Amino acid sequence: MAMAHSNTGKTKEIVIFQVGETYCGITIDSVQEINKNMEITTVYSAPDYVRGVINLRGQIVTIIDMRKKFHMEQTEISKGMNNVVVNSKGEQIGLLVDNVEDIIPANTDDILPSPPHMNDAMGKYFTGVYKLEEELVAILDMNKLLSREA
Repeated sequence: MAMAHSNTGKTKEIVIFQVGETYCGITIDSVQEINKNMEITTVYSAPDYVRGVINLRGQIVTIIDMRKKFHMEQTEISKGMNNVVVNSKGEQIGLLVDNVEDIIPANTDDILPSPPHMNDAMGKYFTGVYKLEEELVAILDMNKLLSREA
């Protein structure tokens, strides 16, 4: 996966992962770890995008199914899937993604604002778009994504 480059501004490492056909990214400072722990226990009466919880070294981690969060069809868990574990307001939350693609250095000047038409079910969670040579990566707004109202 090749990246676009410019030499002004600040560089941040971006974790790029796939949800369906969509490439998403979050800054690495939001990420605690990436794992393949798929022993997910269902939580009844949780919102439909909550796939369940996992036990991560004695900590209970809520798993958000990113496909459901983006109003896509839920799929069976497969070997290629990952949990991207993030910290939100002192709570560990796992983002269930189809696969983690790469971790790249991205110049913050190269992150463009989201196009206005991207305010649909998925677009409301994006802060901007980063252009790679062959793909566009939607940069996620972790506060909006993990907000209970969203």
